[in-house]
Amino acid sequence: MQPKGIHRLAAGLNSIIEYICGILLGIMTLTVLVGVVFRYVFLSPLGWTEELSRYLMIWTASLAISVGIYRGEHIGLTFVPDRIKGKVPTFVLALSIDLFVFGFLIVLLYFSIPMVQQGNLQIAQSLPITMVLPTLSIPVSMFLALVQLAIKIFLSCTGKSVAFEEKTHVDI
Repeated sequence: MQPKGIHRLAAGLNSIIEYICGILLGIMTLTVLVGVVFRYVFLSPLGWTEELSRYLMIWTASLAISVGIYRGEHIGLTFVPDRIKGKVPTFVLALSIDLFVFGFLIVLLYFSIPMVQQGNLQIAQSLPITMVLPTLSIPVSMFLALVQLAIKIFLSCTGKSVAFEEKTHVDI
């Protein structure tokens, strides 16, 4: 596959994930609103709204990891990279960091799979579901983040693109 096609694949995957995150965030907001209305207006709190909103927030935040990788917007310290001169040392440092993150994501994926399997034996506190669905957010998100990071590494090694979109730095 050509770098341009791979870049389109990453952009398409990112669009789908952003859309899903938007839907999950909307459902979470409505869930919290329903919980507040029932608690303070009707004086009859619903126990499941807090738990559902928590799981939706976990899914949204976990899926957003791959969006951050795609956009190059994860928080980072730029003290060392800002002081490195030259394209080759900058590339080596960026590649080293990406490979370190790649390894970390593999470890998270590896250890999250047994967690999902154990979730089958647990029931949520107030929702009639097993904990498979909430715990599945970690391996799914780590896999998607690995895909985006692998594409980013491949494109940076081919010299086509270091970041998918323009990075924005905020100096504090």
